[in-house]
Amino acid sequence: MLRALLLSDPLPGGRTFCGDSSKLGVQRATPVVMGPVSFVRLCTFKQQGSQELQRFALLEKLLPLYKDLLVKLKTMGVKEIQIHEPALVFEDSSLKTLFQQAYPGILPADVAINMVSFFEGVSEDHYKWLLSVPEINILSMDFTRGDNLDLVKKFGAAGKTIGAGIIDGRNVWKVNPASVIPVLKTLSESDAADIRIQPSSSLQFVPWDIECENDILAQPFGYVLSFGKQKLKEVFDVCSEAAGLGNLVAYDNAWQSFQANRQENSKVTSRAANLTESDFSRSEPYAVRRKQQLPGVMLSTTTIGSFPQTKEIRSLHHQLKKGKITLPEYERAIDQQIAMMIGIQEGLGLDILVHGEPERTDMVEFFGQQMEGMAFTANGWVQGFGSRCVRPPIIWTDISRPSSMTVREFRVAQALTQKPVKGMLTGPVTILNWSFNRVDISRKEQAFQIALALRDKVQDLEATGCKVIQVDEPALREAMPLRNDSKEEYLGWTVDAFRLATAIAAPSTQIHTHMCYCEFGDCMDAIDRLDTDVNSIEIARSDDATLRAFQKI
Repeated sequence: MLRALLLSDPLPGGRTFCGDSSKLGVQRATPVVMGPVSFVRLCTFKQQGSQELQRFALLEKLLPLYKDLLVKLKTMGVKEIQIHEPALVFEDSSLKTLFQQAYPGILPADVAINMVSFFEGVSEDHYKWLLSVPEINILSMDFTRGDNLDLVKKFGAAGKTIGAGIIDGRNVWKVNPASVIPVLKTLSESDAADIRIQPSSSLQFVPWDIECENDILAQPFGYVLSFGKQKLKEVFDVCSEAAGLGNLVAYDNAWQSFQANRQENSKVTSRAANLTESDFSRSEPYAVRRKQQLPGVMLSTTTIGSFPQTKEIRSLHHQLKKGKITLPEYERAIDQQIAMMIGIQEGLGLDILVHGEPERTDMVEFFGQQMEGMAFTANGWVQGFGSRCVRPPIIWTDISRPSSMTVREFRVAQALTQKPVKGMLTGPVTILNWSFNRVDISRKEQAFQIALALRDKVQDLEATGCKVIQVDEPALREAMPLRNDSKEEYLGWTVDAFRLATAIAAPSTQIHTHMCYCEFGDCMDAIDRLDTDVNSIEIARSDDATLRAFQKI
């Protein structure tokens, strides 16, 4: 039996549902509960002592509350409860004890329990445990990433329902029958009691609707794109295909047409294919090149790079986009902003200055819009973090840099001061991780293409007289795989991508990087291998944890 299902999101406007479930229909109202084990796994404990013991103690306090909550949901008449336990993907052996501590003890009888994981494959040990718990009726897993299909092949489904997350909830590409049909075939041959077709995760990670993107739809890749609204339809189309109704013919035709018409940039692919070991290494080791770089005090002062995007600056961006001012008029206004920002830093007595980045709308969008191989939506906003929303680039073909970038603004800023001004670039890993990636080549290959474009930018800045270049990588840690067996591979090629972008710099050029937004304790060796001259780190919200981690290397 096959049926379509959506991983439940909050109700529109962030409202939660309380009261009589008949208002939505007891067959449709599926409560979503963050699982207690994932809750304690993702907590940060400030007290000294064993993390495992503190998790155990907190879980003990939470379990009666969870049990009471699930019983109340049952009395409301719901027939199924989704419990999200993304911690199932971790290979941490101590988590199994926590899962056994929580389940099945908190589960009410006579309610279907749908245990949901996403973003990665469930660990083998946890999968076998899930199969052993009869009170868990449904296993919803991500079949777009990880090795969940191999687990089903190896261990079966023990007569449970499989929630097959085969509609990619984290990328914008249309479902590809060549990838999906083999998965469906394998699952249909398993001992699963039922198979549900569903997204691999919440659809909050993709824009809402491709139909309002006329410019994108006119491009060669437009008709193989799928945003949130289209992915809802894909759920039902894939379900129909699995039922033998053949609803994926149009999808297959769209992909074949796109692949036949897309032209490879042979210059880019040849350049990437012929890289040598020397392309990833500075010409001199740090101890030697440091003596050739800027003389200065032991603790020189600088800022990270971007000044606030004021109402006036945002208005300039909007006026240029709408054609209300010409490019020369816009640049003159931006230059006035740069002059003000340089003046502020001069007045404060900083040692290394920045131009303030008033011309940039977003640290990824700005560079992506000047590269070939990336496309941008008009309305494809997604939540970045907190209340900040962004329009991620869509990488659709080989990436190259057709002309120099950031050089004009650097020249303007440097002409205003005798102090060194940093050239500011966003790193290849951050551009990759904050974009929607291609699915026909590896993320490593895409990172190297971006790195080669940035490598050319580094040369452009040096040719203009820039002696300090900052390559920001705040997202290095962000997309690191959750499973240990994939983590080292990821860190290997991401470090290589950064080094490919920066190794071209002369020994006298000081390469900086900036990292923020997360804790870096579990990837410090990789950060050390970046071979930068200066690391700027955010410690205002980390209780010096990052600083202590740097001290160890």
